[in-house]
Amino acid sequence: MKATSTNTIESRLDAICKRQTARFLDHLRASNQANPKLESDVRRVFGFIFRDVKSAMREHSTEAPHEQAAKQ
Repeated sequence: MKATSTNTIESRLDAICKRQTARFLDHLRASNQANPKLESDVRRVFGFIFRDVKSAMREHSTEAPHEQAAKQ
């Protein structure tokens, strides 16, 4: 995976994360289950999940071995 395609994929994942977080929060609000603490926790967990996904993608991309060698 090239750096530009990795950035594009990460940007798309960021957009997906925001959209799905908003959809779930809207559902919670519509069903009167939302409260500030729960909304904050939902945002945090979605953020953690998508950060882990992006990290795993970077680790397994075709560029990963080259990036690791350059950092050493």
